[in-house]
Amino acid sequence: MKLLGIGDLFIPKEYISDGFQPLAKHSFLIQTIDWELESISELQRINQCFEKSGPEDFCIPQEILEAVEDAEILITQFFPVNKQLLDAGKKLKIIGVLRAGYENVNLDYASSKGILVFHTPGRNADAVADFTVGLLICECRNIAKGHHGLKNGKWHREFSNTEHIPDLPGKIVGIVGLGEIGQKVAQRLSGFGVSLLGYDPHISFSGFGLLQVSLNELMMKADFVTIHARYSEETDKLISKELIDLMKPTAYLINTSRPGIVDEDALYEALKNYRIAGAGLDVFNVEPLGENYPLVKLDNVTVTPHMAGGSKDAFLNSPKKLALEMDKYLVSKESRMIVNK
Repeated sequence: MKLLGIGDLFIPKEYISDGFQPLAKHSFLIQTIDWELESISELQRINQCFEKSGPEDFCIPQEILEAVEDAEILITQFFPVNKQLLDAGKKLKIIGVLRAGYENVNLDYASSKGILVFHTPGRNADAVADFTVGLLICECRNIAKGHHGLKNGKWHREFSNTEHIPDLPGKIVGIVGLGEIGQKVAQRLSGFGVSLLGYDPHISFSGFGLLQVSLNELMMKADFVTIHARYSEETDKLISKELIDLMKPTAYLINTSRPGIVDEDALYEALKNYRIAGAGLDVFNVEPLGENYPLVKLDNVTVTPHMAGGSKDAFLNSPKKLALEMDKYLVSKESRMIVNK
């Protein structure tokens, strides 16, 4: 039996080969191949297309079509698993995606062929949670703006929020989405003496003193709103103009999740008119950004290039995490990581 791993610029084939060694005991031959791309920007652009419209418009390279012909298990992070690839993999029984999202997989077609699809929820939860707290503090305390000023020979001490720069103790943080990342953000922020509000219609969570409330109440009361929901039709523009208008004028919005969850045009208008104090953003409707991208030109936003989940540990450990789950499944036929059970 054969396991084919398709590496990329974030998780190269060596990480997959090493991480999936536990499956070798099931008599799997582990073969890996790298998806050749010119740059990380190209990979991010392609992945954004998958998130919007799925993987069907992508033409699979011939060498990968040939490699998947005799594979029972296919492992990938971002490589498109479309009808062309699924038809070529006539022996496929399992597809494993090395991240929580699986927009690069034609899930309906895989399911119609009886192929199980695994994902890896929480594989970069620590990385994103750490980054979120850092971005929250960076924005409200003007750390990046002060740094940028000094790098350009300017001693900036006056900012758009100078009159209400906050300390964290006693402030209210609202967490939208209480999955593994949202819970880890709550864990980290609990040490700062904040009060925690949460919103998630699908998960009940009350750890670290968090109180679940309606989304309207969260947006009205929070001094910081941080987004950790999964993007779907249900959450498209979940943070609407109406909800942004409920925020305090001294409040901040942090998004390290997906751009489509927030109405970006409405957020831009709120920031431009100082309707809210600021924002920390790692994701955008168009990526990569140009210097004239509207949000980049504002003085009350900290922007980063979609890098919250990009720690070395997250990429290295993702294959190991999925391999252990698949190993368990091959023994017991049970797994919490199957998305088309």
